[in-house]
Amino acid sequence: MPSKDYYKVLGVEKSATQDQIKSAYRKLAKQYHPDLHPGDEVAAEKFKEVNEAYSVVGDEEKRARYDRGEYDTSGMGGGGFNPFGGGGFSASGFDDIFDIFSDMFGGGSRRSAQQSAVGEDINHRVTLTFMESVLGCKKTINFSRLEKCSTCNGTGAKSEAHTKVCDKCGGSGQVRRVVNSLFGQQISIGACDKCGGTGRIVTEHCKTCGGRGVQSKNKVITVTIPAGVENGSVLQLSGEGHAPRSGKNGRNGNLLLVISVQPSKLFKRENNDLFVEVPVAYSTAVLGGEVEIPAPNGVFVHKIAEGTPNGETLRFRGRGVQTSRGYAGDLYATLKVEVPRGISRSQRKALEEFEREMSVRSYPKKKDYLDEIAKLYKKD
Repeated sequence: MPSKDYYKVLGVEKSATQDQIKSAYRKLAKQYHPDLHPGDEVAAEKFKEVNEAYSVVGDEEKRARYDRGEYDTSGMGGGGFNPFGGGGFSASGFDDIFDIFSDMFGGGSRRSAQQSAVGEDINHRVTLTFMESVLGCKKTINFSRLEKCSTCNGTGAKSEAHTKVCDKCGGSGQVRRVVNSLFGQQISIGACDKCGGTGRIVTEHCKTCGGRGVQSKNKVITVTIPAGVENGSVLQLSGEGHAPRSGKNGRNGNLLLVISVQPSKLFKRENNDLFVEVPVAYSTAVLGGEVEIPAPNGVFVHKIAEGTPNGETLRFRGRGVQTSRGYAGDLYATLKVEVPRGISRSQRKALEEFEREMSVRSYPKKKDYLDEIAKLYKKD
């Protein structure tokens, strides 16, 4: 019987299936991983022990030898288990280990690495009028992007016959590196530097794209700009960017539309609220009457009371910017009473007569002002 009970280390029965063993390892490896327990020597030792156990019973061939008592575990452990020792190295168990850690810490599967290439994003500036940004609109976007070469289908080779399997990675597109660390020997994998992760080496380049695997093409699309976008915001169109470079399988990058909004002569915007200054005729402010107020959905008429002062601000709830998500800001209209200029002689006489007939009580603010002056300079 082997000297170490790897089933007990993983917390499973000897009759456990490979999937059950893999599930148990996944849980324990994440529980004791050194990155989650920095400086914890107990967790580090447990992590090595769990990895050692899975490197054996996680591989069907090694597990069979281990169960028969033919697997020598005496040389494992201590300074860290040796993945190449203990009766020979089998890649299948470590494929699972690499895939598990990719899943745990956000990476992709080792076996899918060649499919994970992503093309570069494209930044494209879109200029909108103020009302286009508020109401939303459709825009025709004309831009250039790299697309997969139509001649070589992105391989960069003259033909399939003009490629060969990479002699460094054996066509996998991946190379393993052994690193000695505090926790023993650790295996890391990365893209092969000789073939760039494609697994193939081009012996003669495609004449159309010169071996790049991509061509520059002009692209015209119509996009819908949602209501309420702000200056400087970015809209992302997935998959409309550049294609991956030579020989890379995967998906296109994204098209990033950077919004530039032209200023309005009427409105100022703060988040989803709109602010506008509304000129009001002197007579309307005195007598009361109707004023026209602009809003995103058109102009509406509002009646103001007689004696409305200059600078009064009216709030209209929900009549500001209405976004595509259903949020609506408010509209703030500040009334600016305009004093007439260039009046005629007869109009001047009429105004002078009007003022003579007015009492100080008709100007409450002026009355309070004069009263305060009188108090300030009153003689004892």
